[in-house]
Amino acid sequence: MTIACSTSVRCNSSLEKALADIEAAGFEAIDLLAIDGWVHVNPTDLADRFEETLARLDGLLSQHRLAPVALNTGVSPQLHQRSAEVNIQRKREVQGLIRLMQRYGIQVAAMQPRNADPARPWEKVLRDCVATLREQVEAGRAAGVTFALELHVHSPFETLDQARQLLAAMPDLPLAYDPSHYVMQGIGIKETAWLMDHARHVHLRDADVGHMQVPFGEGAVDFDWVLGALEDRGYHGHVAIEYLESDQFDALDSTLRLRDLIADRFPTRNTHHATRM
Repeated sequence: MTIACSTSVRCNSSLEKALADIEAAGFEAIDLLAIDGWVHVNPTDLADRFEETLARLDGLLSQHRLAPVALNTGVSPQLHQRSAEVNIQRKREVQGLIRLMQRYGIQVAAMQPRNADPARPWEKVLRDCVATLREQVEAGRAAGVTFALELHVHSPFETLDQARQLLAAMPDLPLAYDPSHYVMQGIGIKETAWLMDHARHVHLRDADVGHMQVPFGEGAVDFDWVLGALEDRGYHGHVAIEYLESDQFDALDSTLRLRDLIADRFPTRNTHHATRM
């Protein structure tokens, strides 16, 4: 099991700053944010200027001796947008992400579901999201990589009931399991156990009711239970620690404390296998 640090730990900083701090913290593997319009790599740049974007990333990763083992992605169109023009742009960005994954031997990328669409009935939003997800998951599968949807607050898939309906429509949909989005809603973490059966990637941080993240050890995420449940299911994927940079507490300190807990639980699995081509 690879324990990776998400570059979200420095999401308010440049990629240079993020990688420097992650290297200094002793990590070897990263989960790289590639969410358009945010940080640290824009899928629109991958679509429009792939070689230029790659050259910069190559240099920084080499400089800081870090290997990306996963991506956390969000293309510029919303999941539920389905016009012909939007679909063409989405395909261009997805192909850019796939090229990046193939370049570094990355096997899995989380997909952010982005924003909800309160102007339309949820059933119609679900229909359009399913069409988009089928296209992106299949594009990844054809290229030998996995796109895994992260169920997220303030998205079309915020509640467990919405998750059930989505998976009824797409039973084989890979997921990126992140319990913080349910814990913050006051949902008991053990109620999310069935989502692990679909997990191809894992994001972890502490959270509490009303708070997507809190300092490690101060929230309601039972990490012993989470890690045990993953082990019981034979999970062999990566675990990315996904604290967001904050002015409320030291996100990197919480990241390191959670890393130590995971490493103590899985002491022989803290290796990475990403390659640079």
